Amino acid sequence: MPLAKLTIALGLVALALSACGSIEVKPTSSTGAPVSRGKVDDPRTTQNNHVTCLRQQHFRVAEIGPNKLQIGTWPAGPTVLFTPTAGAAQAYQIQGVRWAQGAEVIGSALLFPNQATDSELGKVETCIAEGVLG
Repeated sequence: MPLAKLTIALGLVALALSACGSIEVKPTSSTGAPVSRGKVDDPRTTQNNHVTCLRQQHFRVAEIGPNKLQIGTWPAGPTVLFTPTAGAAQAYQIQGVRWAQGAEVIGSALLFPNQATDSELGKVETCIAEGVLG
């Protein structure tokens, strides 16, 4: 009998703890959008707008997905892939991830030079490096 009571008590404690930290999503009255959800920053345009900088340097820039830029036409123009953190970009190369080989790490970005000229790469590197610390 004591084992049954202990099992029930532990079950109730587990149930009570599972409710800790839960949130209640309440929409705003004017828009109906949930107010308890954050917004994910776009690495291409948040803080230091890399896309604007590249376009000011007269590059054609295509935004591919949420974290990739194609500068000029592929395969000639460079490609930039933004990773979640600078450490993630370095880890891809250190771990020998095949698709990351040959890329230059600039902050959280992987810059694939493809067939770009040194002059083009210098301008692209300058724009991508804006706001990078260290």
